[in-house]
Amino acid sequence: MTPIYQIQSEILTYLDEWKDFIWGLDLVNTFGRDKKFKARGGKFFKEDRAEYASSVECLKSINHDIHDGYPPDSYGYDFNQIPTWMKAGSLSEDIGKPLAAKSQWLDDNLGAYLGYRFCALKMFYPPQGYISWHTNWNVPSYNILFTYNPTGDGYWRHINPTGSNSHRPNIGENEEGVITIPDAPGWSCKVGYYGKKEEHEKIVWHTAYTNEPRITLGYVIFDRNVWQDAVEEIAGTKLMWPLVEYDPTLVKTSFSS
Repeated sequence: MTPIYQIQSEILTYLDEWKDFIWGLDLVNTFGRDKKFKARGGKFFKEDRAEYASSVECLKSINHDIHDGYPPDSYGYDFNQIPTWMKAGSLSEDIGKPLAAKSQWLDDNLGAYLGYRFCALKMFYPPQGYISWHTNWNVPSYNILFTYNPTGDGYWRHINPTGSNSHRPNIGENEEGVITIPDAPGWSCKVGYYGKKEEHEKIVWHTAYTNEPRITLGYVIFDRNVWQDAVEEIAGTKLMWPLVEYDPTLVKTSFSS
């Protein structure tokens, strides 16, 4: 995965409007105005070991042979699940309908601007929020991940698949295959490809954790050319392909105005 720390201003406008709307729900302090509307999942959070979900120890404990691509646990809100929540009665319509309308607004505006409307993940993580180790190999595709963290106190972590000859994570004897990308304060973006189970050098075992409220928007794109056009639109410039791997010496902040 390759981070992009400078996002062009028109895209930031859409991202900031979504962020301000989600922040306005006050999910951290009151779970919005609906006491039934609480962060989903959270097995490790309930066990008082939230960050374990993103640890190498946790990754090693997974049965990699039967892993289906989905995260086995997470702690947060995925706003793509709004219709399901309302139907189940865990989210009242007075909150759910405005949420659904704003979610559709995001698809109609940011999605249209990028040329691709499939936002597969609209996640809000409260403090100690996480998504546990998984691969997405059930949906092999090119990806764009926008992340907002107000202070940068969170991270993305993946296993470098270069040189791997197995679907199992290539951790390395000294964990040299473990790549941790700290969140930048403000908005940032990560782009890359998640391979299928048979594409051993393109499988990306990954996870994320945060100590601060955090937003993630995940776009799934199946056409390489469409994905490259979208990435260059985000960066606001032509890029050299293939993109360079993550370099920790190049981390920058990206506060929007």
